[in-house]
Amino acid sequence: MLQSGAVRRLLPFALALFACKREDSTDLPICLNEVAGDEAEESQQGELPPEIWFQFLLRNYNRKTGLVAAPVKDCSGKLVEAPRPPETSACLAAAETGRALPERALTPDDLLITPIDGGRQLVWVKARYFDDGDALGPVAITEWTKRGIAVRSIGALRAHANRARMRIESIGADKVLVVESDVCDPENPKKCDRMMRLLPAVGEHFEERAMVLDDGTCVGAAEFALHASTEVSQPNGQIRSLELTRTVDFTDGNVVMNEAVVIKDRDPAKPDEPAKVYRNANVQRPMALGKAGLVTKPGIWDPLLAEHGSVRESAPPK
Repeated sequence: MLQSGAVRRLLPFALALFACKREDSTDLPICLNEVAGDEAEESQQGELPPEIWFQFLLRNYNRKTGLVAAPVKDCSGKLVEAPRPPETSACLAAAETGRALPERALTPDDLLITPIDGGRQLVWVKARYFDDGDALGPVAITEWTKRGIAVRSIGALRAHANRARMRIESIGADKVLVVESDVCDPENPKKCDRMMRLLPAVGEHFEERAMVLDDGTCVGAAEFALHASTEVSQPNGQIRSLELTRTVDFTDGNVVMNEAVVIKDRDPAKPDEPAKVYRNANVQRPMALGKAGLVTKPGIWDPLLAEHGSVRESAPPK
């Protein structure tokens, strides 16, 4: 961390915020937080206070109150909740059911920073929260320069905030932000499912893209459970369990989701007998970034739930 004296010297420069990038420029950053030379060298060996990151990445952050005025804008002046293209909006609308929570002052917990290669950092400011556990705010790739902190890529990220982790992977010749986080049962907080969200980098901006099939059919948001399970009662009195496991392989940019489902039956009247495997099924779902979105093949979870479960989950993962 910076020594207190260094922080005091740094703040006036850090608060003299950013120059916006011209669209035709290839060398200037999207935003620049200018810091004087000596302080810049010193600050590279520590960390900026959270409120400086908030001031840098949020155009309408009030450092005195800690509040973010609506509408939320990133450092380039772009709306974080900018309207989507009609075709994308229709495909993604069903996935966002959470209602916005009342505004509150930002705290250090609202900042997530992850080092990545090349001395750069992924930075997510969670400026707004929703009652389904989602958080929304600008996400950026930043790096230290001789002049201060530069934003090289930026976008808006809405994802589950609980135990969130971020990284950058390749998808073909492009990059994609991968966010993993937990969704927990409100009535049983210890029961959590790990979720993955993908946010492609298009040029210098992260852009939300829907998941679609080869024929353009909407699948939904590029978010999916890495594990899910359910149990249903059968007419013969047995209990049928369905368990889903997903892994995503990003090797050399060839992205493949491996999806496996195991269906088992057990007799509650015979608790000492192990459950019998009724069916195993798996599929590989290659994923590529296309004009219509993240293109993939159909999954097997929903069809197996419909075929072998007498009831469906209220919101089964895709």
